[in-house]
Amino acid sequence: MNYRGFLLATAGGVASVSGAQAADLPLKAAPMIAPVASWTGLYVGAHLGAVWQSATGDYNADTCGGCFGGNTAKGTGVIGGAQLGYNWQSANIVYGLEATISGLGGGTHTKGVFFTQGKGNALEAKIDWLATFRARAGWLMHPDTLLYATGGLAVGGVKNTTDFNGLHGDAFTTKSVSKTKTGWVVGGGMEHRLNNNWSVAFEGLYVDLGKTTGVNVNASKTTTFKNTAVIGQVKVNYKF
Repeated sequence: MNYRGFLLATAGGVASVSGAQAADLPLKAAPMIAPVASWTGLYVGAHLGAVWQSATGDYNADTCGGCFGGNTAKGTGVIGGAQLGYNWQSANIVYGLEATISGLGGGTHTKGVFFTQGKGNALEAKIDWLATFRARAGWLMHPDTLLYATGGLAVGGVKNTTDFNGLHGDAFTTKSVSKTKTGWVVGGGMEHRLNNNWSVAFEGLYVDLGKTTGVNVNASKTTTFKNTAVIGQVKVNYKF
C-alpha cells in the first residue's frame, strides 16, 4: 500500500468509528416552551372594598310660601359581593361581559340649617344593594396583566329620607322613599393573572342611580333625591 492509500484508509476508519459513536449517543431533546395561557373563558369571583356614597335632596315646601332648601349628604361604608363573567382574547386585546351583585354597608347622613327656626333640614340616604351589568375591554400590557375600562347598567335599592326643619315624624313634612332604581356605571381597573386559573384585580367604579321623587301625604311638599357612589374594590377571580 502506498502512502496515499494508507491515508485514505485511515481517514475512512476514523470516520466510521466516529459515526458509530455518534449513533450511540442519546438525542438531546429540544427545550420545551410552555404555551401562553389564554384569557378566553368563563370566570366567577368575589369582591370586597370601600364605597363613598353621596346624595342630594332638593326640598320644595309650598305651604311655607314656596320656600326651597337643598342639602347634600356624604358617607363611607363597605361593599362586598360576587361576580360572573366571560372573556374573549384577540392578540393583546381582551374584551368581555361581567355581572355583579353587591351588598353595601353604611350610608349618608347630614344636617344643614336653612331656616332660623327649628332644627334645620336633615337628609339621610343610602344604597342598600347594587347590581351591575357591564362590558369590559382592555389591553394586555403583559401576557398576565390586563388594563381595562368598563361600563354599563347599574340597578340598586335606595332609601332616602328628608326631615324638614327638624319636624321628625311629622307626616306632613318628613318624606321617606325606598325604591329600586336603574342608572349607569363606569370605571376601570387592572387585573393580574397569578396562574392559569386564578387572578386578582383592583377596580374603581362610579355609579349614578339617577333621581327619585318623594311627596308627603297631602302632596304639598316634594323632595327630589339623587344617589351616586364611588367604589374602590379588590376582586379575586377563578377562570374555568
